[in-house]
Amino acid sequence: MGRRLNGDGTIFKRKDGRWSAQAYVTLVNGAQKRICITAKTREIVRQKLSKILDQERQRVAYVEKDWTVSEYIDYWLQNVQSKRVRMTTILTYRQISEKYIKPTLGRHRLKDLHMRHVRGALDTLREQGCGGATLQKFYQVLSTCMNCAMREELVFRNVVTLVEKPRYTAKETSIWTAEQAAHFLQNVTDHPLYIAFLLLLTYGMRRGEVLGLRWCDIDFDSDAIHIRQQVGRINGQIIARDVKTTNSRRTLPLMENVRKALLEHAKKKGISIPPFNPHFEISTQGMVVASNTGTPIEPGNLIRCFDLLTKKAGLPRIKVHAMRHTAATVLKDLNVPVKDAQLILGHANISTTLNIYQHGTFESHRTAISAIEERLLAGNKITA
Repeated sequence: MGRRLNGDGTIFKRKDGRWSAQAYVTLVNGAQKRICITAKTREIVRQKLSKILDQERQRVAYVEKDWTVSEYIDYWLQNVQSKRVRMTTILTYRQISEKYIKPTLGRHRLKDLHMRHVRGALDTLREQGCGGATLQKFYQVLSTCMNCAMREELVFRNVVTLVEKPRYTAKETSIWTAEQAAHFLQNVTDHPLYIAFLLLLTYGMRRGEVLGLRWCDIDFDSDAIHIRQQVGRINGQIIARDVKTTNSRRTLPLMENVRKALLEHAKKKGISIPPFNPHFEISTQGMVVASNTGTPIEPGNLIRCFDLLTKKAGLPRIKVHAMRHTAATVLKDLNVPVKDAQLILGHANISTTLNIYQHGTFESHRTAISAIEERLLAGNKITA
């Protein structure tokens, strides 16, 4: 019998009659650890030890904790994603996890999760009436989580990617024409929230950015508006936080009409405008759009007010966020270069500006096709 090499493990019988094996393994963090395996028979211990040593020879890290999907997704959200994505994204991921992933897959062992389990969960959710958007979010969150587990060498592959991604086509966002947007502003000139709607439609700012704008973010001497924070509701509280992306932190020109509107707004509110503060610090003090007590406006109240004013103005109902889409489309119709539109809107990627926010319009289609027609039929007049 050949000599047993270091690392091959040791098998021995315990005083209580059971069998044990010991071996050194490499953990996920790279550290070495001596582990002990116990079973009723020598053969069972030998098989378990053989499997562990095979993984060690293949340089597959030894996993100390036998995670369930439910346990790992909680760990992933708290210890991994919380350092990478915004709190609002974490809340969305957690909602998807609690409502859809855990009830269907949470009890399964992470290492034993199979594509048939994922496919079965999607089928179950479909039967329960979940739409394509929900199924896609389920797929996205679970797949991202499994990618992390694979990087940590807890699983060999991401089984979610072996399942066909649920199909979902988002509905086309309804927007206003430039004429409809102008009509709306004319009808709300005297409203306390007029300045908010003016900023939304003129600059295509996000709702949270408008609600988070402070007087100290506006440089009246240099005619510039600095977008540096946003306001939103997180865990039941209205808080100020950083903007969505690095590109979202931007400087916009203070246009003359907006300048006049801001000064008039401050006068009506009896506000003494503070000087521009170049030192950025997130806060909810000195908001441009604020309640009568100076606190930030509830985002839901802005939506409800907008819906009522839209109906009163006799305009098609659109979402508040669609004003951002409207501004982007007007930029396109005015032939503003896409790169400039991206920087004005604060998109992280120019593809977002192109694919999501710049809607085609019937009139722009007519102009484009008219140009084609003129080129094709030049000198070939068709007579009846």
